Amino acid sequence: GRSTDSLAAELGNLLAVPVLSLACPSATTSAGLLGPQERGGLLLPPQVGVLKQVQGLLFVAVAIGPNDLGWSDLVTYCYAVENCADNISQGEFDYRLAAFDRDYGALLAELAALPGQPQVVVMTSYDALPATADPACADLRGPAGAAGLTTAEVDLLDARNDQLNAILVAGAQKYGFGVARPHLAPLCTPEPAAASSTGPDLQGLTDPFPFHPTGTGSLRTAAAVARLITPDSDGN
Repeated sequence: GRSTDSLAAELGNLLAVPVLSLACPSATTSAGLLGPQERGGLLLPPQVGVLKQVQGLLFVAVAIGPNDLGWSDLVTYCYAVENCADNISQGEFDYRLAAFDRDYGALLAELAALPGQPQVVVMTSYDALPATADPACADLRGPAGAAGLTTAEVDLLDARNDQLNAILVAGAQKYGFGVARPHLAPLCTPEPAAASSTGPDLQGLTDPFPFHPTGTGSLRTAAAVARLITPDSDGN
């Protein structure tokens, strides 16, 4: 649903090379990358399985977000209550993080064994929410009737995202893969007054894909990855 502004499309434009996009909304490491994913009544083949069939593969960009942790559930819960830092919520997060760690380890092993040993770059997740609660920020207030996010809840969600990133980075470094760390402006960041402003980096709650990058955000993430791609012996 976001193919025009996808990471793959932007990478292809920046590097002037053909890029195959395998990303799919709602994909996770277990259901999408390593295993099949059901989408729109279709059973899509595992993305890694498709990669193994690509001839002349030069590089692979891996974008894994908090979907693997059921992020929408965790964020929705924090919107709904005054304080989501309870033991039940924390226990569920820890369980999901441990499951992801196992799946991610299996994914890295598969990527390291790809034919031709293409360069692999893993992208870290970004913090989507502003660090300080601002009553004027509709994305912090949440949907109608929600309690909204407090500064403490934003700190909690950011800390959990940091734990995800720690796993992503440690695993990538273990296999000698590159790590791209895109810096996107959080939601409700004031836009420059200049007429040349490219708009926000992230989509808000009322946009089609909340918390996902806009076209501008996708370009920024692609730039972070492109800086790490090294040419092959033929200069490609």
